Amino acid sequence: MRQLLIFLLLFMTAFIIDFTPLDIEKMRQEEIVVTVEGAVEHPGEIVLPLYASAKEALEAAQPRENADLSGINPQTILKDKDILLVPEVCEETILKVSINSSTVEELCTLPGIGASTAEKIVMYREEHGLFQELEDLMNVKGIGEKKFASIKDLIKL
Repeated sequence: MRQLLIFLLLFMTAFIIDFTPLDIEKMRQEEIVVTVEGAVEHPGEIVLPLYASAKEALEAAQPRENADLSGINPQTILKDKDILLVPEVCEETILKVSINSSTVEELCTLPGIGASTAEKIVMYREEHGLFQELEDLMNVKGIGEKKFASIKDLIKL
């Protein structure tokens, strides 16, 4: 009886199952859709050929002048539904001068700090040790509150 039931189930499923061969060409994906966001002229979804690179996506999206492309490898192969984020260049890329390790020449790049004041900073550092706080720079002769206020955003310990 059990064998007959199994036979009937198999017989009935034979009519339900579609035995037509699969068309592999129809299943093959020829394009990918990638989303490009951030500092680009044309953000959104971009249709690209299969195995397209980040360079091709960027060319289609057209990066703006303020786009920071340094973190994007243009040779990266993209896949379907990838998201490519193009950041903007940060305005605050000012390199600060270390008052604990800079040379006289480096200290002279600060506004209002000449060679003699820079030498005084180095001598103070050698006599008293490293500066513990930025405000300690006002202990150097020739640097008052006004001069310190003009350079405090340009210095670090």
